[in-house]
Amino acid sequence: MMMAANNLLCAEKLTIYFYNPEINTTRSVILKNTFDQHLQEQGHYQFQPVEKKETFESLIENDKHAVFIMSSWHFQQLHLQPQHRSTVLALRGMKNGSNTYRKILVGKKSKAGLSTMTIATSDSLTYSRSMLGEMFPNEPPETFATLRILIVPKDIDALMAVGFSMADAALATEQSLNTLSTLYKNQHQQLAVLGESQPLKRLVVALHQNRSPQQNDAISALKVMNKSEKGRRALHMLGLDNWQLLDKPLATNRRPK
Repeated sequence: MMMAANNLLCAEKLTIYFYNPEINTTRSVILKNTFDQHLQEQGHYQFQPVEKKETFESLIENDKHAVFIMSSWHFQQLHLQPQHRSTVLALRGMKNGSNTYRKILVGKKSKAGLSTMTIATSDSLTYSRSMLGEMFPNEPPETFATLRILIVPKDIDALMAVGFSMADAALATEQSLNTLSTLYKNQHQQLAVLGESQPLKRLVVALHQNRSPQQNDAISALKVMNKSEKGRRALHMLGLDNWQLLDKPLATNRRPK
């Protein structure tokens, strides 16, 4: 009986939880299936998107044996709280050799009149309003509470929505705008950049400081994602093409760089 219980424990899957307000929930099922296709070939791991911030933060506090993928900004905020200071960074997302990116607002007009615009975005409503607030700090706060926002599946859809007059502007990444210039040159030529964010750090992978061998193995499984077609497909859904290994654990008395 004891041997059977031990075998069951060994076979238990480690969960890699994911929360990012930039990813809307309509993509969560596809994201999970795509990640699981890679992870099931690497070991006893499963990928689980989390819809609510509060649920995700509770999991970080209580599930010491899991691995967590989140925005760099979210990790910084968590690490200011005593109950989360035992978490450390293991990986940071990369795209084209860079671990940062920018968000931009693009439209057909030369100036952004936010209060009268419909803005297309693939991000969550909360994140979009927050990001626009940072881009346009001189706008009154009530402007962002009443923004008309159109949620679409992908950045490229947001940009195309402007081209087809379904929206006045699109909140997207610089990389997505570059992609549009390659795929749809005429659409790209109609657009002007109305605002841009400061450089933003890409997604991070974190876990508790006293990590288990299985957690280390899970980090390794994520690190080699760019070596297989299934792994690259999953990375692409997060806007990444690789993970950067962070060798030194984060000191608990300072914020991450």
